[in-house]
Formats: sequence, C-alpha cells, structure tokens
Amino acid sequence: MPVRQLQFLFRLTLVGFLAGGALLVLGQTLGLVVGDAGWVAAVEEHAGPPTFVVAGISGLIAFLLSYLTPEKAEDGSGPAKELQPAGSTHP
Repeated sequence: MPVRQLQFLFRLTLVGFLAGGALLVLGQTLGLVVGDAGWVAAVEEHAGPPTFVVAGISGLIAFLLSYLTPEKAEDGSGPAKELQPAGSTHP
C-alpha cells in the first residue's frame, strides 16, 4: 500500500478516534451533570469500543508510517543524523 494512502487512512482514523473520544467525554460529562449513572455507563458501553478500535488502528498505521517514510535532515540535504545519548563523546 503506498505511503500516501496510509497517510490518508492515518488522518481519517485520527479524526475518528478524536471525535469518538470527544463524544465519550461530553456524553459522560452530561451524564454526571444530570446525575444519571446509567447514562454514564451507557455512553462508554456504546461509544467506547468503536473509539478504542479506531485508536488502535490509528496507532498501528502510525507505527507502519514510521518505518515507511524516510527521515530527512533538518536542512533537507540528506538523511537525518542518528541521535546520541546525552554525554556521549562519539561523533
């Protein structure tokens, strides 16, 4: 699958799980304001699983993209330099 298609799917799933997370938070907040514990539980029961699945898919796509897209140097002239641990004297 080409990188551009994966990037599109990543953006789509990112929007999906952010919208699902907002729905969860707002729905449960409304349940707390109203004082209905059943509402709070029902929101998580119905909106939670699809949101968590889409978030997982988004994470997997991000993991794939991290291996498929080459890193570039900050000036754009070539590959990025490998990061060295703090205090390292190796070039």
